[in-house]
Amino acid sequence: MKKTTFTLILLLVLTSVACVILYRNYNAKNKENRTLQEQYDNALKANGAVPLSPIDTIFYADSSKVTYIYNTVRTTGPVDGYVSKGLADTLAIALKVATKEIDRLSSALVTAAGKGKGERIIDTVLKTEWLVLQKDPVFDVKVNLKNDSIYPTAKIRLTQAHAPYRKNIFSRYQYRSAIMASDPRVVISDVYDVNKIPKSPRWGLGVTAGPVITPQGITWGASLGISYDLIQF
Repeated sequence: MKKTTFTLILLLVLTSVACVILYRNYNAKNKENRTLQEQYDNALKANGAVPLSPIDTIFYADSSKVTYIYNTVRTTGPVDGYVSKGLADTLAIALKVATKEIDRLSSALVTAAGKGKGERIIDTVLKTEWLVLQKDPVFDVKVNLKNDSIYPTAKIRLTQAHAPYRKNIFSRYQYRSAIMASDPRVVISDVYDVNKIPKSPRWGLGVTAGPVITPQGITWGASLGISYDLIQF
């Protein structure tokens, strides 16, 4: 057997093994995605919406921030199928477009709880005594002890980033969203992050180059033809 023929056969065998491994990984991941999709579909049938669940929560060593990680929803249909229709309609009116024209919608509920000691301060000008919350990175609370009026304020910075992610070359891409809050006491819940994407065509016209089997043996060649994607990543 010629060395070139042996090399080509070996490459074909290795390619076949890689395809089998790829197909198994795809099936396993696709099963997980189908389960998630079924949850969304059931919610749609019940005219409800399903908030995303965080896949990871990161607290930093300096206790200054917290980050929540989510797998976002990507759909070729309208985004209002995955969130409250009233929310989508309200935002569409604000944008002066039809609801179906929205290509991305994000929503989250942010809560924060804290406690601390107050300091009594006398305002000699207004002749009023105040109870003021001691320095806090989020909360600023003042209470007028003369008329029991409360003046609370809170400052919370949210930073969001998006990126494609896959565990290895055999896994399909997932699109993740990270929301970082400026204080670890901040809790982010009821998260909706839906992205409308165009349908990816399976049919295409392509050029293939490589080894070709002929009656005279294996040789090199190229071909032009119509292709169909059995698996899409």
